[in-house]
Amino acid sequence: MIDVTVRSIRVPHSIDAPEIMDLEAVRQLRNAHAAHVHGSSAYDLTLPQVLAAWQDQSDRPVIGRLAERNGLILGTASVDHLPDAQSRTAGVMVRVHAEHRRQGIGTRLLREAETIAAELGRSVLQSWTEHRHSGGAGLRASTGFGSVPRDATAMFARRRGFRLEQVYRQSTLDLRSTALHTDALCVPARTHAGDDYRYLFWLSPTPAALAPALADLKSRMATDAPSGNVDVEDGEWDAERIARIEAHDAVGGVRRLIGAVRHEPSGVLVALNELNVSPADPTIAHQNDTLVRAEHRGRRLGTWVKCATLARLRELFPQVTHVETYNAEENRPMLVINEAIGFTPVSCAGEWQKRLS
Repeated sequence: MIDVTVRSIRVPHSIDAPEIMDLEAVRQLRNAHAAHVHGSSAYDLTLPQVLAAWQDQSDRPVIGRLAERNGLILGTASVDHLPDAQSRTAGVMVRVHAEHRRQGIGTRLLREAETIAAELGRSVLQSWTEHRHSGGAGLRASTGFGSVPRDATAMFARRRGFRLEQVYRQSTLDLRSTALHTDALCVPARTHAGDDYRYLFWLSPTPAALAPALADLKSRMATDAPSGNVDVEDGEWDAERIARIEAHDAVGGVRRLIGAVRHEPSGVLVALNELNVSPADPTIAHQNDTLVRAEHRGRRLGTWVKCATLARLRELFPQVTHVETYNAEENRPMLVINEAIGFTPVSCAGEWQKRLS
């Protein structure tokens, strides 16, 4: 193990402060990994976005560490957690510059992160990894659905006691070749849903009248979406949290498109499909939360809300040629919808968990 100094990541009040170098290191490592996995800069974050996220400690406070040697930052670690004292989980992310790996830096940073989590009273560590597809047998998730390549990232997590609990499939849709197809799927799905349901659409920021209903629907992601053996803790969703997320989007010039289906007799939002378009690559739209409330499934609401929102995307952002999305491999109902629309697999991601003794 090479000799490094581990210290706290500083979060300045302004992007012009000298301490911004710490968050710039976080940003560069994160963007470099995303570019390696996806082969483009479509997933890049800007420094103002990173600063805004670290300054806002409202929903998931984050504590950071970095490893440096002779003034050169070699790696970073972060621990995010819910402010609820009853919470048991903490999210952990460790990244090391490619040319400085296999020197014990990642292990040192992970130990530091585990110490932070333990001091916070958290006993379950969770982490998210992204992987390029590769040949050969992979590591299978504990759910039995999907696998990730046995690359350096996966093997590091496994050697450090993390268990692969869930695998997500990243898929992409070519809007140029599927427009007529998705429009054709939308009509029968809308008819099958019946007259009790109405499609709604808006661009962020979310209107104040809709924010509480959207927050209530998003809170169902923690209970209605497949989670395998992951200990899911998502915190409270309310209109203020929606506003904070959309404010972070605005800092980076991100536009969020929100399609929802409302059950008219009850006035409740029962289906959701979110897309966002980032200046990092305006030809790609990123699909975020997609959900149908459990009690309203079987009415093709998922197909309807996805296809209708794709139509609005093509209308409002004609420069977008592709849409990318992630789905748990065991979430066959949503994968069936995506496959029918025309999404094809391109990479995968892993959700890992480690229980501290």
